[in-house]
This record gives sequence, C-alpha cells and structure tokens, in this order.
Amino acid sequence: KMWRSSCLVLSVLGIIITAYPSIRAQPVSRANDLYCTDITPVTDDTRYTTIYPDVPLTEMTKVKHSKGNVVFTSGERTSGDRLIINHYDDESFASAVDIEVLMRYPAESSTGVTLTCIEVYVDMSADDAGGYITKGGIGKTVAEILLTANLTRSFVYETFIYGY
Repeated sequence: KMWRSSCLVLSVLGIIITAYPSIRAQPVSRANDLYCTDITPVTDDTRYTTIYPDVPLTEMTKVKHSKGNVVFTSGERTSGDRLIINHYDDESFASAVDIEVLMRYPAESSTGVTLTCIEVYVDMSADDAGGYITKGGIGKTVAEILLTANLTRSFVYETFIYGY
C-alpha cells in the first residue's frame, strides 16, 4: 500500500513538472554548493592579499551597527529572486588574532544561478572587519567572498546569497 502511495506521489509530481517546465529549468542549490574555509588565523605571510597580490578586491558595502557588529552587502533583493545559500560559522580564540574566511559559490565547477544580493552579518570582538568580492559577484553566476578581521578573540558570521 505504501508503494502505491509513493508511485502516486511521484506520478503527480511528474505531471506537475511536465505541465510547468519552468520548475525544471531553475537550478537548485544545496548547502554543499558553497565552499568555505574555516575561520583561520593568518599572518602577514599567509594573508589572501599576500598569496594573491594581483587579485583585485571589491569592497562590499559596510554598515556598522555597534562595536563588533557589521553587515556587508553587495547588490539588492529583486522581484523573483530566492535564497540560494544560507551559511553560519563561529570561532573563538584564546588570544586576539587576525583572521580570514574565504567563501566561493558555487563550490565546484557547476553552474550557479545569477546572483542578485549577498548579505553577510558579522559579530566579533574586534572593532572592525572587511568584506570583499574577489571574483564574480552580482549579475554573475559565481562569487568569491573574503572576510577579514584583525585582533579578534571571537568571530561569528552568517551569509545569505540570493539569486534567480
């Protein structure tokens, strides 16, 4: 009986997808579509800008809300876009360190969706942080995002990527 119910659901789903081909046409992103490094302590020798000195950094729009609370944005939400990626990470350190995080969408060489908005909410013990697009970005199907902070004992961020 359960097998018949499963077949019925799959048949109905097949009819819906056949009747509405636009459902099939939209790429579906998964949590593993975002590559992220750990929140990593860095030195002058291991910073992204030292390792990749020729990569231009496009600064994201930054709004400071209070000490250690910053929001980075690029682009804006548009009609018809949807949440593609939501990612959260946090780390604490015994002493104040300089850190970096690198995120890349899509994670592999797969085709991503066209990006409309990137938002990164950061909370840290440091006074300030940096958010940069190092590759791709809004209007593209790829984006690489670099987050930086100096002399922080804690770093928490949540990333929202929207597209269509």
